[in-house]
Amino acid sequence: MRRTKLVSNALLFVAAALILYAALAVPASAADITVGAHGQFKTIQQAVDAATPGDTVSVAPGTYAENVVVNKPLTITAASARPTVMVADPSKDVFLLSSPSVRIDGLTIAGGASGVQIQNASKCVVTNIIARDNVRAVYLSHSTDNEISNCNLADNGYGVYGDSSSNNTVSSNVATGEKGNGIALGDGIFFNHGDGNTVTGNTLGSNNAFGISCYASSNNKISDNRITDNVRIGVRFGPGADNNALFFNTISNNGNGPSSGALASSFPACGILAIGSNNRIYENTFINQPNAIIGASTAILNSPEKMVYTYNGVEQTGYMSNYYSDYKGTDANGTGIGSPPSAYGDKYPLVRPIGQYGVIQLASVTASPRVGLTNESANAVGQGEPGREGGAVLDGPAVPILIVLSAIVVAAIVVFKWAPKRET
Repeated sequence: MRRTKLVSNALLFVAAALILYAALAVPASAADITVGAHGQFKTIQQAVDAATPGDTVSVAPGTYAENVVVNKPLTITAASARPTVMVADPSKDVFLLSSPSVRIDGLTIAGGASGVQIQNASKCVVTNIIARDNVRAVYLSHSTDNEISNCNLADNGYGVYGDSSSNNTVSSNVATGEKGNGIALGDGIFFNHGDGNTVTGNTLGSNNAFGISCYASSNNKISDNRITDNVRIGVRFGPGADNNALFFNTISNNGNGPSSGALASSFPACGILAIGSNNRIYENTFINQPNAIIGASTAILNSPEKMVYTYNGVEQTGYMSNYYSDYKGTDANGTGIGSPPSAYGDKYPLVRPIGQYGVIQLASVTASPRVGLTNESANAVGQGEPGREGGAVLDGPAVPILIVLSAIVVAAIVVFKWAPKRET
C-alpha cells in the first residue's frame, strides 16, 4: 500500500510541475490599444499611460501634436498608412524613451529637439520611421544595445547623434541633408564617447559638414555605407577616436562644398580625416576626392592578413588596401593589386572598385563570408567571419522544459527505487 501511495504522490507531483511550468512559460496575451478618431484613445500619450508592458499601441492615420514619454516596454506602430506625430513643444523631444525594449515603427516624426530620444535605455528599436525638421532625428543618450534601422532621417540638424552610447546598431538608414543647428555642424551620424557601435548599409550624403564623425570613440565598425557629397569630410576620426574599423564603404565626392568661411578653415576637404590613431581603413572605394585620406600615417591602410578574392574570374590570394579613382599605378601581374604604393602609403592599392573583387574573406578562414551591400560598381562583399561550429545551442523555453522534465524523472526514480516494497 505504501508503495502505491508513493507512486500516486509522484504522479501528482508530475502533474503539478507541468501545470506550474505551463503557467510560467505562457505569458499573458499583450493587448492592442488603438489611437485615433475612432480608436480607444485620442492621443498617443493617453494610450501609453493606459498600456501595460508588452502592449502594442496602434496609431491610425492622421496628424498628432504631442510630446510622448514612454516609460514602459511597448510597441508604438502605424495601424495602416503612415501617421504623423508633430511636436507640441518644440523645446522637447517628440518621443522620449526612458524604458528598455520600446519599439517605434512606421511613423513620421517632426519638429522636436529630438524626433526620438533613447535615454538611459537598452534593447529599443526605432525602425521604418521618417524623421524630419528635428534638431536630432534620433538621439542616443547614455544608451546601449539599441537598433536604428530602415529609417529616412533626412533634413534634420543631425541624423543619428550618439552621446556616451555604445554597442548600438545603425543600419540601412538614409541620413542626408543634415543642416546642423546654430553653431552645430550637421552630420549624418555623430558619436561622442561612443564605443563598439556598428554602422552598416547607410546612405550618408550632402550633409553640412560630415557624413559620419567620431570623437573620443573607439572600436566602432563602419562598413558597407555610401558616404557621398558631404560638404567637407566623408568620415572624421577626431581626437581620441582610435581603433575603429572602416571596410567596404564607397566614399565619393566629399569636400566639394564651400571653400571659404569658418567651416572651410576648420576642416580640410577630404574623404577621411584621421586624427585618432590605429584606425583600420582598407578595402574601401574612394572616388573623386580632393584628398582621399588626410592623416593616413596614423591609420592602418593594408589588410593585416592575406585575403582570398576573385579578380577577372580567377581566384587570388594576397594583401589588399583601398581603391582610389585617381591612382596612376599599373597591375602588371593581373592580380588586381597595383604597384607602386598609392600616394597615401597603401602598399597594395586596388586597381578597381572593391565591388569587383567578388567574395572576399581571410585566407586563414574557411567559414562562409559575410556578404556586403551594393556599392556604386557592384555588390560589395564583406570580410569573412568565422562561423559557429560544434553542437547545437539550446535556447529559449527548451532549457527550462528540460530542467523540469529532468527533475520529474529524478523524482520518479527516487520514488520507485527507494520506496519500501509491500511484504507478501
